[in-house]
Amino acid sequence: MNPLRYSPRLVKALPPLDVCGRALKVYGMFAEPERRSAVPEPKWLEQHAASVLSESPQEGDHPVGFLILHYGMEGDYLLVSQWYDSDMLKHWVRGSVVDAEGDTTFAPLAQRDLIACVWELEIIKFERDAWVNTVLAQGRLDQASLDAYLGTTFSGWV
Repeated sequence: MNPLRYSPRLVKALPPLDVCGRALKVYGMFAEPERRSAVPEPKWLEQHAASVLSESPQEGDHPVGFLILHYGMEGDYLLVSQWYDSDMLKHWVRGSVVDAEGDTTFAPLAQRDLIACVWELEIIKFERDAWVNTVLAQGRLDQASLDAYLGTTFSGWV
């Protein structure tokens, strides 16, 4: 279990990815800031995001969302979120599993009803505000609003 103590974590916006018909903003989050150079190649991230978003967008799905790769204290986590309908968010949480050969996969957590930790929730809140300001406040979902949404990212401490 994590200690009952808050210590800020570094978040770094990374280049967006195209995954299974979706444009995803990408964030690296680091419990230990010295691990910030541990960010994997985009192809690796794309492969793991595709394992979560294996289907093409379905009816009601928007072709945008975000991904958080959290290098935590007790393990690494992959959170993938996609906007749905006008104002809802689909969200998947996976934990890293490293096999005997050192290959990493991301599997559903044993505690399946977990949504996010307090640090990840800050990014989710930022993304909520970005969606409201760039899409919902405009009242349209066109290329200009999608570009504005994808161009609104966060880097810093949470």
